[in-house]
Amino acid sequence: MAKFKTNKLDPTLQKLRGGYYTPLPLADFLASWAIRTGAESVLEPSCGDGNFIEVAAKHLTVHGSITGVELLEQELERAKNRGSTEAKTRWIQGDFFERFDEVRAAGPYDAILGNPPFIRFQHFDAEVRDRAFGYLKSFGYHPTKLANAWCAFVQLCAELVAPGGRMALVLPAELLQVGYARELREKLPHMFRDILLVAFDELVFPDIQQEVVLLLAEDRTERAARNGTFHTVQVRNGADLLRSNLLQDKVGHLPARHTRSGMKWTSLFLDPATFDILDEVQRQPNVRPLSDFAEVDVGVVTGRNSFFVVTKEQADQIGVNGFALPTVGRTSALKSIYFNEADLDNYQIKNPSRLINLRGVHPDRFSPELRTYLDAGEAEGVHKGYKCSVRPRWYDVPSIYVPDAFMFRQIHNAPFLVANCANATATDTIHRVRIRSGIDRDRLCASSINSLSFAWAEVCGRSYGGGVLELEPREAEELPSLYDFSHKLDVAYIDASLRSGDLKKALQHSDQVLLRDGLGLSGTDVARISAGWDTLRNRRQGRRRTAD
Repeated sequence: MAKFKTNKLDPTLQKLRGGYYTPLPLADFLASWAIRTGAESVLEPSCGDGNFIEVAAKHLTVHGSITGVELLEQELERAKNRGSTEAKTRWIQGDFFERFDEVRAAGPYDAILGNPPFIRFQHFDAEVRDRAFGYLKSFGYHPTKLANAWCAFVQLCAELVAPGGRMALVLPAELLQVGYARELREKLPHMFRDILLVAFDELVFPDIQQEVVLLLAEDRTERAARNGTFHTVQVRNGADLLRSNLLQDKVGHLPARHTRSGMKWTSLFLDPATFDILDEVQRQPNVRPLSDFAEVDVGVVTGRNSFFVVTKEQADQIGVNGFALPTVGRTSALKSIYFNEADLDNYQIKNPSRLINLRGVHPDRFSPELRTYLDAGEAEGVHKGYKCSVRPRWYDVPSIYVPDAFMFRQIHNAPFLVANCANATATDTIHRVRIRSGIDRDRLCASSINSLSFAWAEVCGRSYGGGVLELEPREAEELPSLYDFSHKLDVAYIDASLRSGDLKKALQHSDQVLLRDGLGLSGTDVARISAGWDTLRNRRQGRRRTAD
């Protein structure tokens, strides 16, 4: 399998500045697409050691120009020595956001190329972030502090593209799904006449578990692109991309269908007919969101699970059985729509299953063994962790309660809603669910097993390079619920099928009751919805296999 080689910085420096350099063949592919006449003015807003500079130079004539911006002086010096060009070259050393006025004054640009730094919000310098957000607000955006730096790069770069110009960027696949990129997803189709997204089955950067997409936006317009087009291409890897015919392989979409109400772009990788039926069905008035029936909350945030969640034997030894609650911390323990006492017994054989809960317990009631355990925790610095350090007593874990049900947060195959029959709680690897008054818990959990909910989880959730789907509480509450048709479900049959490992058998029953009999869908429509779930799940899981 062909893999591109990338240049490397010190790993710690790479993480902090988000610098993972684009392979030369991929950079050349983007440059050859963006530069058409050779007379373009080109901007590379984070040029690193010059991969994009080198390939852009090959496509420009004496009538063209390049502006390269780079934070690190030593990287900029390397970029200056890459390739040769007849085009005029301007170098700007410094942070793109801090030098934005200078960059903007030299524009607008006919082509913008690059790979914006993948800097997480935790490492986004506050002063630089505030400066970037100031510019974003001037362009009508409403940025959030949870935003990663790459998003601000793209938003500001789009504003610098000249009328009729092109923008070709390597971006985290988070573009497709994260909440802080919602405004960007909504605005881009109105800024460019055509947008092409290229996605990969395999990871382009072998050194990081980061899925990427290519964003190719062309024909910048000052007016709303009402008749703009939106296309996607899915290829196996970089080598396949270089052999592909984008015009032949691309799939067209209607931008308005995929940008309404904060819709995520994961849905673009469904064929249009499948998306149409999925979108139509989930918007029916008798398909209600899970939030109508339940409230989803994060699991218990301990601050250090390895300290606060102990085995049953450890709980006996340190004398906290009176102050400990049965706890589940692995999604793999939730195999069906019920989690009962027998499941808890099996789980605790190999897993820590007791959460230490000392809230409201006076230290006079602590056993000597428990005092020793807490002292050992302090010696290990547990109390210095942020979550623990802000508590009045560092060992008092907040928000401990027994939920009515559990819900998967990180999903390998499909999201289950699981009735809590073991009087247990869960750590933050699993969501806790409170069922609203008057709702039958067992029926609600059984009705979560259906192809519509599973497919929509792939659309409204988010996945990462390792192939795991993640649902945050708000996203989980958006899942379509078919509880109103659940009275005819054979709950025991679904439970038995899932416990035997036969999800397909459980789905055949629930899809018949909920989708065909309940919603009145045809067999063809149900099959299409099921195929849509297969498509998105297999796409996500395929990246996990290539990463292994």
